[in-house]
Amino acid sequence: MRPTGAAPSSQPLFQPAELFDMSLPISKMARMAMSTDDATRAALRSQIVTLTRQQELLGHTSATVTSTLLNGVQRHINKAISRLGLEDVLAFDIAGDVEGGLRVVWLLKQGSGEEWRAMGRFLRLAFIHRLTPANTARPLQLSADSLPTATALHQLPIALAIYKAFGDLLTHGGTSLALQQADNGAYRIGTFTFRVVAYGDLPGGHRCANGYRGTDPAIRWGFFLYPSFSACLLHTLLYRWAHEEGVNVRKVLRADIGRRDPRYGRLMIEGITEDQGIAVDFRFDWGDLNANPTDYRHVIVSGFRPNEAVAAFLWVESGRIAMWTAERSAADRSHPLVQRFPESVGAVRRVLRAFGVERDVIERGMVLL
Repeated sequence: MRPTGAAPSSQPLFQPAELFDMSLPISKMARMAMSTDDATRAALRSQIVTLTRQQELLGHTSATVTSTLLNGVQRHINKAISRLGLEDVLAFDIAGDVEGGLRVVWLLKQGSGEEWRAMGRFLRLAFIHRLTPANTARPLQLSADSLPTATALHQLPIALAIYKAFGDLLTHGGTSLALQQADNGAYRIGTFTFRVVAYGDLPGGHRCANGYRGTDPAIRWGFFLYPSFSACLLHTLLYRWAHEEGVNVRKVLRADIGRRDPRYGRLMIEGITEDQGIAVDFRFDWGDLNANPTDYRHVIVSGFRPNEAVAAFLWVESGRIAMWTAERSAADRSHPLVQRFPESVGAVRRVLRAFGVERDVIERGMVLL
């Protein structure tokens, strides 16, 4: 990502009559607030001071000016949060910090929007799996000063920058899940260390090269390779962070479909629509991009949408399909699975039906619990 260059400071951001119409200068102010150039940020502060003095001459108090600026910035933030569908999981309190609020505005406008929506899906699952502080109510409240520095934000891919803004509020087993810089250009979250895999490092025709996005790049974690940082986060949540105290995630059903069954092949590689679930793909390649890998897929079927309180997913690998859920059983084992885990089974059916394996898994699969 290229640093924001110095903005021209010869023309003022505001005219005196613009005090109660902040729609025009906010975007420009946000770019200036996020500049890596000290002079540009100083110019922004100077123009805010100039505006305050102008308005005082017109009879307004400095408190009124500051309040108007803050309200304008907060409206921009709230509008962006609403547009991205994140009202249920994220809120920013700029608490008198105009410049900090402008940095929030800038970050919310970065990327295609999918990076923010992906982090929203992750956060909904994080709440269900109790990675947020005890008794934390939704939405997660962030302060403007929780953002990384302008320099750090410009150096990070957008998905990592977004996670860095809230990661220090998450824990697992008492360990912070903040994003931290590790040695030799690597990053660390909790106890695992990973690296960003650049597009140019992928061999021609590599599966992770298809649809590669620099804003949410491929990730290397040991022998595992992920097509995106958001996929890495979701897999890590299910694989490493799902068993926080009070969260009972269990494998309740398994079915052997067979690798050669074309329905299994489709489930393994075809796109999954969001009404069905989220496909989380990754591969085990021994750390060698040119190796013959083993591919895996999770399909998260519930817990990532607004207002969902039950998390469930499918693990698809080596011709087998397994159903995992954190839903509490509504009946004992003598009852059918659909009566014991109605929400999970209903969500699983939607995706299995689309690939023609609903009966093979739900009716003929092996109940494990």
